[in-house]
Amino acid sequence: MKSVLVSDGMPQLQLELQHMNDDPEIKFIMMLLASQTEIAHDEINNLLVINPKPVIGGIFPYVLYDKSLLTAGAVLIGFSCSFSMAVIPALSKTVEIETELQKQLPWQNMERGTLFTFVHGMSSGVQRLVDGLFNQYGLEINYIGGGCGSLQKLDQPCVLTPQGILQDAALLLMADITSGIGVAHGWQSISRAFKVTEVEGNEIISIDWRPAADVYRNVVEDHSGLRFCEIPFSEIARAYPFGIAKLADELVIRDPISLKGQRIVCVGEVRRGSYVHVMHGKPDYVSAAAGRARQRAMENLKGRTPHLMLFMDCISRVLFLGELFAREITHVSMNDVPLAGALTLGEIANSGYDYLELYNKTSVVGLLASDTSGIN
Repeated sequence: MKSVLVSDGMPQLQLELQHMNDDPEIKFIMMLLASQTEIAHDEINNLLVINPKPVIGGIFPYVLYDKSLLTAGAVLIGFSCSFSMAVIPALSKTVEIETELQKQLPWQNMERGTLFTFVHGMSSGVQRLVDGLFNQYGLEINYIGGGCGSLQKLDQPCVLTPQGILQDAALLLMADITSGIGVAHGWQSISRAFKVTEVEGNEIISIDWRPAADVYRNVVEDHSGLRFCEIPFSEIARAYPFGIAKLADELVIRDPISLKGQRIVCVGEVRRGSYVHVMHGKPDYVSAAAGRARQRAMENLKGRTPHLMLFMDCISRVLFLGELFAREITHVSMNDVPLAGALTLGEIANSGYDYLELYNKTSVVGLLASDTSGIN
């Protein structure tokens, strides 16, 4: 694996891609592109289509390289391992996702390895994709990836594929590379469990048969002392996500991002009949969770030597932590292991021992070992 930061625009991007194309060991390239990079999407699109080696990845609000959080620039990672790839170009309209997965990534061609997963973060098909992946491939492989997109234009094309930059799409690449995955978030419950009684996609309509916004507002206003009538919903809600009860160590987080009348719009679906808590977090504990994710990833790597850390962290964590986000980078970093990653609109991973999930407000660490041919 070889990683490089591109910060000097199109000429450097073309040059670094050419270096990787000329390297006979590199078989595919991952590109993590910050949304404020001053390169026209038409130019990026053309590069993706004509590049002789597959380029996969996404556009994100921020990218991470070493210990830097960047609003502009691109991280390129060249991989030397064998791979299989699938592109689902109209995810929300693809009814038979499992059929499409079996067609493009048949189980008999899958080996124990790592499935890199990039998806339009606001597509209505994300949860069905996650369910389909679990049903098709189970937990015999590791998964890591996240939701692509820009905070300024949630509906713009953002998934990088050999077909170009796609909207409402998913890119799945099965890499013959060993990894250890760790997941942690650091949020803590401040309420009892509530039953979700009505939902529509990623909108919670009612909780305990009461309007969802009323239930949420009562808990948050009582705990915070703030009033939604005085402060924008998003500014308060970023500190008060939902936690979905699962058979795992931590509740799975769902990020409420807006109100739609009395409905609460979340990043990702919440299933009817599930039980949710209102969560809150202290900045020090939330930032330290990244270190716990790294420790779990190292445990799941089972004694192998990590050669690269792929850090997929939620954009709402930096919105919550602000300047304290630097502590999160310090907690997660490892000496002598390069760090590359992105701040995502939802994270996709398995924790190494239980469910494959779509996460929000969560740190996902993937420690990648050398590939099967011994090339680093």
